[in-house]
Amino acid sequence: MFWLMPWDAHHATRHRPWATWGLIAINVLVFAWMLSLPGAEIERWFLDYGLIAAEPQWHQFATANFLHAGVAHLFFNMLFLFVIGDNIEDVLGPAGMLMLYFAGGLAGDALYVHANPDTLVPSVGASGCIATLAGAYAVMFLRRTLDLKVMFLVIPIMSFHLRAIWVLLLWFGADVYLTLVGHGALPEETGVNFVAHGAGFAVGLFVGMAAQIYGAMRRFERLEAGHAWFGYWPASLVLPRHRRRR
Repeated sequence: MFWLMPWDAHHATRHRPWATWGLIAINVLVFAWMLSLPGAEIERWFLDYGLIAAEPQWHQFATANFLHAGVAHLFFNMLFLFVIGDNIEDVLGPAGMLMLYFAGGLAGDALYVHANPDTLVPSVGASGCIATLAGAYAVMFLRRTLDLKVMFLVIPIMSFHLRAIWVLLLWFGADVYLTLVGHGALPEETGVNFVAHGAGFAVGLFVGMAAQIYGAMRRFERLEAGHAWFGYWPASLVLPRHRRRR
């Protein structure tokens, strides 16, 4: 089986990405716990904690983001989170990154529920949250390159070096288009929740542009250290420098 694996081997982070690692650990632990349950309980697990658009429960907007339908579903989501999550956390800090992660997931879930009021199939997975980080990455690190490895099973065959925005548009940009074309409806032929992906990616693009306009990226490039929780987002980080010059 051939597949494409994105990789960022050229840009080390400045801080330990505790929030990113924590999210990966929670997702893996939840999946392992689910596999330990009997088959009937796993089905009930999805019905109780997956997001059912026809009759959503408030807690499902959070819990559905930590459920995955299979090993491949979990693996690819966590791979993307591992590749881009630490970079977003480096700029926005752990609190800022988590706020963006869940805000994008919530936006995608809300649009999905609104556009699919008759759907009884549970929607699960962290894809909407991760698409949000991908959208932000595409704008915040516009000039960066990512490796795109062609894999055969677990063996790398060749690598391409592409601008990050093209790699991320390849994965998630099409979902924005499919979301707009389908007016947010879940396509029955695939069952893939393009709606959550597309809405999340759009939210990430908006936040990424805000980070550029507000100066968070300039502060990230010029200052050695940012805020412990919100990274380089607070504009007050530059005030001590101005005061010293005076």
